[in-house]
Amino acid sequence: MVEFFRIVTWILLITLAYFNLFNVAPKAVVIGTYPYLVGITIILGLSMIMLRFTHNRFGIIIIQTLLVSTLVFGLFTFVQVWRNSQLFNDYQKNRSGYMDELMQITRKGSQEQDLLNSFQKGIANLIEKNIGIPLTYHNKATLFFQEEEIFDEMIESISQAKHHIHIEFFIIRDDEIGKKFRNILIGKAKEGVEVRIVYDGLGSHGIKRSYVRELREVGVEIVAYDTVIQSILKGKLNHRNHRKLVIIDGKVGFTGGVNIGDEYLGRDDQIGKWKDMQVKIEGEAVNWMQKIFLGDWYYVTDEQLEDERYFPKQDRYDQLPIQLVTSGYDTHWNEISQLYFTMATGAQESLYIATPYLILNDSMIKALETAALRGVDVKIVLPKKADFFLVGWANESYFERLLKASVEIYQYDEGFLHSKVFVADRDVLSVGSANLNTRSLFLDYEVNAVIFDEELVGKMVGELSHNIADSKQLTLKEHQRRSFLQKVKEFIGRLIVPIA
Repeated sequence: MVEFFRIVTWILLITLAYFNLFNVAPKAVVIGTYPYLVGITIILGLSMIMLRFTHNRFGIIIIQTLLVSTLVFGLFTFVQVWRNSQLFNDYQKNRSGYMDELMQITRKGSQEQDLLNSFQKGIANLIEKNIGIPLTYHNKATLFFQEEEIFDEMIESISQAKHHIHIEFFIIRDDEIGKKFRNILIGKAKEGVEVRIVYDGLGSHGIKRSYVRELREVGVEIVAYDTVIQSILKGKLNHRNHRKLVIIDGKVGFTGGVNIGDEYLGRDDQIGKWKDMQVKIEGEAVNWMQKIFLGDWYYVTDEQLEDERYFPKQDRYDQLPIQLVTSGYDTHWNEISQLYFTMATGAQESLYIATPYLILNDSMIKALETAALRGVDVKIVLPKKADFFLVGWANESYFERLLKASVEIYQYDEGFLHSKVFVADRDVLSVGSANLNTRSLFLDYEVNAVIFDEELVGKMVGELSHNIADSKQLTLKEHQRRSFLQKVKEFIGRLIVPIA
């Protein structure tokens, strides 16, 4: 009985310590260390069980060594994550100085915010005050909704490069489309075009050495953004570079949801048809896409590129306001989270959202609920079948609360919907790499393009309407009839919310 109460006391103490950690430590630290805490807890639990049933002296020494090593690693990781989030290292200061220098290469044009209404101005001001990226006015933008067309357009633009090609993706695979990209980049490098590639070390962990070697042999500079080992040592295993950028000659840029892999063309039989969206941008906004890439390039190489050839004089396009927004776990304001929150709370008529993952914090749930309850037409479309079952359970755990507030939820059943789109009224469109989930809003590095244009917003709403037509609307009555087993799955899904 004494042993039982001792165990209960320890459980209560650990629980109190954990909940107080949320109040003492920054949110970025708590979320950043969560997967490590889970892993360490499992290892410690298994070690305790093994100690209970192990009587061999050598075995006991091994288990005790494992316990000590696990605790030391856990403490080391916690310190590293805290250090990264608090900007205690010189890297952040150096990067900030470098970005300030890049800011001076291309300055803002004349202030033309009279083009915007008060809602749009508020969003533009929010982004600029958060991260220093101003609104640009003279641009041309093209939205792409068909996967083949997305890749064809990127490849065609790359084939026309004269000076440089800058590429950044979370995933690059050595498959059919990956080889096609590699071959065209090899060809451009042989022509004397500068080619730089950044890929995420974990997202692209399956990329073959031969793939990288063949690119480097012709002068392509290709670098991983934190390999798995580097991530562990830096305490950044849970923080990935999820950005997707292609920049050609500093004049053409692409961003959106696709990575480089056959599944993004619907060629994976396990996934089926793939649905994604991409935007091609020409004009002043490309300068800021370039600066985002060069900032990431500096992180992985320590190389500061400031040549004005990376920032050529842009063609004078008609007025089309576009602003880039970035975020990461080590930034001050969770910028894209603030963007989505502001769009949700500021919308007056409609709010259309497309996302493969619906993992919400309390403030975002309140924003969506409140919008729907005050009469805004809130529609969310997401895939019926998630790419990972636990994520699907986590998605579904939010349905009942949203449905009770009259949020309309549509489950896309024609394949896997991977689009990351947020549209408020006929005023603001956000498209890019950031999902509506914990990972994108608080853990990973992301980039979105924010477009203030009624015509392009209308095109996006039209496409989302097609997606909705190919979806099944979920009703509150139907959802409340779900089985007890389904409710258990949703409970389990909530356990991965801090890392999903």
